[in-house]
Amino acid sequence: MLSWEKIDTVPGWFGFHSYVIWRSLLDHQARTRGDLFEIGVWKGRSAAVLASYLKPDETLYLCDLDVDEPAIRRAFEVVGAAPARLVTLSGPSSKLPGRLDLRSMHQTVRWMHIDGEHTGTAVYSELELANQIVSPDGLVVVDDFFSPRYPANTTEAVRYLDKNPFHFRLLAVAFNKGYFCRPEALPQHMEFISSKLSDAMLAYECKTTIFKTTGSWDTDAVGITGFTDAAGTIAGPDTNPHYWTLIRKKRVPSFLARLRNAWRELKR
Repeated sequence: MLSWEKIDTVPGWFGFHSYVIWRSLLDHQARTRGDLFEIGVWKGRSAAVLASYLKPDETLYLCDLDVDEPAIRRAFEVVGAAPARLVTLSGPSSKLPGRLDLRSMHQTVRWMHIDGEHTGTAVYSELELANQIVSPDGLVVVDDFFSPRYPANTTEAVRYLDKNPFHFRLLAVAFNKGYFCRPEALPQHMEFISSKLSDAMLAYECKTTIFKTTGSWDTDAVGITGFTDAAGTIAGPDTNPHYWTLIRKKRVPSFLARLRNAWRELKR
């Protein structure tokens, strides 16, 4: 059975907060059909989480320079996952378009994790691949987003968004990862984040603060950090932390936002 204690025994850098966010978002995808795809697997730490959420008719694709299948199988065994449909691909991600049947995979992937080469060229091309295979309501997760160690992961992802505004939108930045979705799916994802994500993460014993510090004229993305007492579970702009401006003209009135935050704090 999947748990953080079991995942933590698998070598890797996939942290507790990301584990909780992934589980919350993957739980939210319970009725969504589609394959799962990861670039950069190593010993299978985060892949074991994906394997645990794989539905019987879905495929898990794992790509790494040299896929360590025995280690990955051991990681799956730790959480009791036994994916029936597993595709491993050894080699650089730049070769994937020539090795995959992109026509049959067109928009069939509901979750894609990019944690590969960590160069700007690779990230850009991996997002190009994601645009071909990720479904309209799917999610793309870019590792080391805003990381000072790998600035190209951020600059090239942002460059890609700027050049292709109808492919993906930045949804959230949280614990060293950037979360992206299709523009048309942004309202439904933002609704989940604003109304249910805090409680979903708390169910996995992780208390956080979700910041929405600007309006849609600037960015619709939110930031998620460890819990900040002064901000509460959901915080708006620095000048009015109890007021959220969501996408388009949808707004959370200040009074209702205050009541919601107060109710959440009472439930703690």
